[in-house]
Amino acid sequence: MCPLVSADIEEAAEQWQTRGWTVVHDLVPTDEIDAAVEELWEHFPSPSEFHSGSRSALRRFETESTDTRYRPESSPVAETDSSAGDSDRQFSSKQFLGHVLFPYKSHLLNRLQIHPNVVNFAKKAMDAEDLRLYQARIWGKYTGVTNYEQPFHQDRNHTIVPDRIEPGWWNLLGFLYLSDVEDGVGPTEILNYGDSPPGKETHSAAGRRGSYLAYRTDVWHRGVNLTQEGGSRFLMNIAFKHAHHEWIGFDSFQQNANQGPWSKFAASCTPEELALFGAPMPGHPYWTTELVDALKDRYRGIDERPWREGLP
Repeated sequence: MCPLVSADIEEAAEQWQTRGWTVVHDLVPTDEIDAAVEELWEHFPSPSEFHSGSRSALRRFETESTDTRYRPESSPVAETDSSAGDSDRQFSSKQFLGHVLFPYKSHLLNRLQIHPNVVNFAKKAMDAEDLRLYQARIWGKYTGVTNYEQPFHQDRNHTIVPDRIEPGWWNLLGFLYLSDVEDGVGPTEILNYGDSPPGKETHSAAGRRGSYLAYRTDVWHRGVNLTQEGGSRFLMNIAFKHAHHEWIGFDSFQQNANQGPWSKFAASCTPEELALFGAPMPGHPYWTTELVDALKDRYRGIDERPWREGLP
């Protein structure tokens, strides 16, 4: 078992700060994961359906990828900086099939995207209270779709300027495991901060469902192939940055903010939860009586009292 895994939040946060990555075991309770995953099949064919050989299941997997860059008709350019010397491992568009963008059809999956345990861990690791969620999507893989072996790389496609890797400036990338990610179903291989490929020691970021792999942009890592017969792997991308760090980004949420799934999700949110997406907190000069009324009208059922109580 890799030493950089822990169920202790304090220890895991320290590992992320000093080693560049950690796996927080059981960060989200298994029963909450399992309840949300029951609704995952609104977006993906179930593993048994996919591996039955059904052509319609494969086609559904391809077309349900709502990030259109990764559909079969698209040819995305390399997303990351990769290591020379990994010529036997290649990036391919098929490796990135199965990206479903937030918000989802499922309310439970939407709530899972901002689970308080994950948010609290990010705040502790980044030593900050005012964070923004900037990447939110689900990624599914099945054995046999393609060879998922990748070269070691760093995720430099999250920022338009060079990364400043130090307290107060770093961002946190992460995968919440929706299924058990073990040998045979593609656990990420990762190196400690300061190691570069081929690396002194390669770690496997395996974990049970409900675990959270958190890493930094200066850490070398790679995807590995799914070899388990009938295997699959599902995870949720959850990445955070400090507020007002506009040079960091990945997913845009505003484009879906007038759709049903977002409206239902937003109505369930507290001010602190909506602030993860950039909404002004109560007491901000943006808010007026008329705008609080409009907020209540737009998101039927939302508890608008904190915004109203924050009015001058």
